[in-house]
Amino acid sequence: MPSRFDNLSEEGLIGVLNSGDFDKEELDDLKKAMERKGLRGTIMAVNNNAEGAEMLAIKEYIDYHQKIPKLIPKNSIEQSKEILFSPLASLEAKKIALVTLAHIAQPDVYDKLKEYNQNPDPDLKVWSEMARQECKSFLRANLLEENIIEVTSLNG
Repeated sequence: MPSRFDNLSEEGLIGVLNSGDFDKEELDDLKKAMERKGLRGTIMAVNNNAEGAEMLAIKEYIDYHQKIPKLIPKNSIEQSKEILFSPLASLEAKKIALVTLAHIAQPDVYDKLKEYNQNPDPDLKVWSEMARQECKSFLRANLLEENIIEVTSLNG
């Protein structure tokens, strides 16, 4: 049975995802349509109890994706890993580093995100978990050589 997502472009699908213009029953159809278009990544299902600062952190993390290039240079990857653990790096720099690393499907990058996630800067706890989960999804898709859209839960 065709879904309302079947004829949407990649941009259209991402727009629907970002706007939240779908219900729980349509999530599987949206996921399948995204996979058919070759999209991969993680859809974060946010706990309904998330509010205030946590909800703002989630929204800000998602919005920061526009600040990173689609093709990330190798030197940016190494710099981002160093920034995460630098006591001198600003929160802004660490935010960009987290979103950058989240999109790198490499085991060493996932290990760095996992390590950082064990003791993140207090203001970046939500960011750290989201980046770790997103990287894990990209890594899994790469290893399986499939386009995978995972739905994961972010509990507050």
